[in-house]
Amino acid sequence: MSDRLDIKLAYDILGLTPDASQEDVKLAYRKLAKTWHPDSFSEAKQKQEAEEKIKRINQAYELLKFIKPSLAKSSASKNPTSTSKTKIYSNRSDAETFYKWGLEQAQQKNYLEAIEHFTQAIRLNPNYFEAYKDRGLACSKMGWENRAASDFRNAARLEREARKHEPAPPASKSPKNTSQPSSETSTFTSPWKCVHTLNHANWVLAIAISPDGQTFASGSSDNTIKIWHLNTGKVLHTLTGHRKWVRCLAFSPDSKTLASGSDDCSAMIWEVATGKLLKTIKVHSTPIFSIVFSLDGQLMFTGGRDTTIKITHVGMEQLLHVLKGHSYSVNSLAISPNGEILVSGSGDNSIKVWHLKSKKNLQTFNNHLGRVTGVAIASNGQLLASGSYDKTIKLWDLNTGKQNNSLTGHSDAVLSVAISPNSQQIASGSADRSVRFWQPDTGKQLYTIGHHSDSVNAVAFSPDGKTLISGSRDTTIKIWQS
Repeated sequence: MSDRLDIKLAYDILGLTPDASQEDVKLAYRKLAKTWHPDSFSEAKQKQEAEEKIKRINQAYELLKFIKPSLAKSSASKNPTSTSKTKIYSNRSDAETFYKWGLEQAQQKNYLEAIEHFTQAIRLNPNYFEAYKDRGLACSKMGWENRAASDFRNAARLEREARKHEPAPPASKSPKNTSQPSSETSTFTSPWKCVHTLNHANWVLAIAISPDGQTFASGSSDNTIKIWHLNTGKVLHTLTGHRKWVRCLAFSPDSKTLASGSDDCSAMIWEVATGKLLKTIKVHSTPIFSIVFSLDGQLMFTGGRDTTIKITHVGMEQLLHVLKGHSYSVNSLAISPNGEILVSGSGDNSIKVWHLKSKKNLQTFNNHLGRVTGVAIASNGQLLASGSYDKTIKLWDLNTGKQNNSLTGHSDAVLSVAISPNSQQIASGSADRSVRFWQPDTGKQLYTIGHHSDSVNAVAFSPDGKTLISGSRDTTIKIWQS
């Protein structure tokens, strides 16, 4: 069947005759969209058929609702939920307007209406990659993963094409002050080059690299985890056990298992070699945002929205201890190289240092002015880096509790931090779409790489320090090598 519809076929799909009013068209569409929603079907084949059916129903509706624009006003007046924007909807032909209306509907969780607006924006401007991206997100919210994946692929392709035609910035625009390099200058001076760009069907929320340097894992709001070969970027396994967003990941010290934490309140243990689910551990009743293993791999530390850190014996699947002290979500965890210290960063703007043997809170750092999103401990066990919504990265001496430096340069929230294995560089990912590199000793910004088109949610160094991986809300994973 062709993707293009004529008017007669569109009326047939909605079960209407050509004399149907705009109100009849709208009611028929809503009834069919509800009937053929993929979530109404349990079998994969039925779901796929429903998605194809919904696609044709949407196409028919998009065509017919503009056939009689003169009736739009009377149609809207019959529907008490219609807004003034809906009344003028059919008289506008500006893609940007439809796109903005789509964003408004998406923010109100009216995903069907949002999809309609984004579709019209795309019809008016076929190269509108932002509209493809946001329509994909709306489709994902509706459970239409095939449509969402297609939109994300189109968005990525169109954005790459658009970037190819962007003129390079003239040399005269390079800033004279190089103490804080801009993304324009650092793009040319940075030794870090993107060697692979990989994709999820939705936002990438977490990245973890195995201690043996052979594989890495990514977690996404598409509810999946992917295990990749580090050097080639080839996907080895796609793990589909979680029912909601995958927020955090950690490899065991021997690289044989992977732990994941999710908005479905569960932690899962996977076999890396096969992708097999080994255990499902439920010790939290709220989403899990952070996860790490002990050095011997026997204990798992998890933190989340319930403000606690829970210590679980992996083999026995038994909760051993609960660390309390934070007043808001525990967003990030890091364990010291000697395995004696655990550091937690929280949405209460604080960082806490815990002694694992005594289970006592040794120190609390309160210098951040926004929620703490990431913590990382250097290989020397002394330097701690923390990232925050206050747009800074702060450096701390774990022995003395003193703040050594505050790194500024990001123009939006810092969402993730990582320290290179030799402790000579700090990497940070930000909502300003960039990854930045810093020198710990001086606090100087070294390089900026800004090739993501949305927030950078996760960064991680490989064990040899020669590879950095970044994961973004733009649905991509980038592998950088120096």
